Amino acid sequence: MSDLISMSSGIDNYNFKEDLTYFPNPNMTTKMGFNISKYQFNPGKLDFGIDSMDFKIVLDEQNSIESGAYISNEHIFSPLFSSEYGIRASMYNQIGPGWIYTYDDDNIKIDSTWYDEWETAQRYINLEPRLSFNYRLSEKSSLKTSYNRMAQYVHQLSNSTSGQATDVWISSSTLVKPLLVDQFALGYFHNFRDNSIEASLEVYYKNMHNVSDFEDGTDLMFNDRIEAQILNGDGRSYGLELFLKKKYGKFTGWLSYTLARTEYKIDEINQGNWYPSKYDHAHDLSVVLNYAINEKVNISGTWVYYSGNAVTFPSGQYEIDGQVVPYYTERNGYRMPDYHRLDLNLHLKGKDRKRFSSSWDLSVYNVYNRYNAYSIYFRESETNPGNMEAVKLSLFGIVPSLTYNINF
Repeated sequence: MSDLISMSSGIDNYNFKEDLTYFPNPNMTTKMGFNISKYQFNPGKLDFGIDSMDFKIVLDEQNSIESGAYISNEHIFSPLFSSEYGIRASMYNQIGPGWIYTYDDDNIKIDSTWYDEWETAQRYINLEPRLSFNYRLSEKSSLKTSYNRMAQYVHQLSNSTSGQATDVWISSSTLVKPLLVDQFALGYFHNFRDNSIEASLEVYYKNMHNVSDFEDGTDLMFNDRIEAQILNGDGRSYGLELFLKKKYGKFTGWLSYTLARTEYKIDEINQGNWYPSKYDHAHDLSVVLNYAINEKVNISGTWVYYSGNAVTFPSGQYEIDGQVVPYYTERNGYRMPDYHRLDLNLHLKGKDRKRFSSSWDLSVYNVYNRYNAYSIYFRESETNPGNMEAVKLSLFGIVPSLTYNINF
């Protein structure tokens, strides 16, 4: 029997929501609603076979319920001035069945409490207000400013060393607090050529509380005490967004560009200094173009580019018992190679039938076959022992596909 390894993790989510829109008068629109979501987190499952023997490792699942209710009002005060305001109340319950653990300063389990199914172990309640103003400068241009607060109860933990390209999702709990974000934005919007072209420029600033990151040296995969190694701190994100869109004619499309920065500050990481988030991209550019040859044939293309993710690469190396070990310094102090690719699509509409319509799509993903880096890991050089070498892992080159669609 050959050795087999199977790893999996994920989230099961069940959601129920209801929304209602009410029109008190021609100048006012009121919206309200609620939602309830049930989450089941499966942190990790590992199946492997060695020498005709099967082994299995399954981490304890987590369960939670998130509920929320909101009311918002869009108010047109005059032809030139309007506002939208509202508030959302959210509640998050970490529930059983499952064990809730207590840890000491060395992340050793010192106590545990069992919670039955649906029993609440931890509860968080937050109010999320939002307010925006829109002022028309002319028939073609307007200014908009806004503020809103958001609470996020589900956290994505990403490995900052790119040798292990894995993410883990965890729930807010007795040890992990929900992320709170206050966002401020100011935008200018302008239309050209009888409103056939839209353009906008927007600046924003996000102030974040309870951002989550892990201690140095934490292994994310199959770690049954990952919660004890999560650290909380502050974050900030700010940037400028440009958007241009052509809506009508045979030739349509849009272009968007973002210049941004996202940073964290956690006392126990990077000596308490600000450091970039893994998903901090200085530049993010997307170009989408569509050309309708006729009513049945359409060609489209998408080109995307963004700066490489921030990662923690080794700054040096040392040797222990003849083994070369990488040495890490600042968190996320290096960058992955920039990412870019071009996708093309040819859409052919078939003949309309009485009961259905059909079409063909011929697509080519990554037309110029760029092997973008999915991860980079370091190992001892096979040709030059004693030295480290970087190894890049790429997943996909060019990928063609053919799809036949039927719409009833």
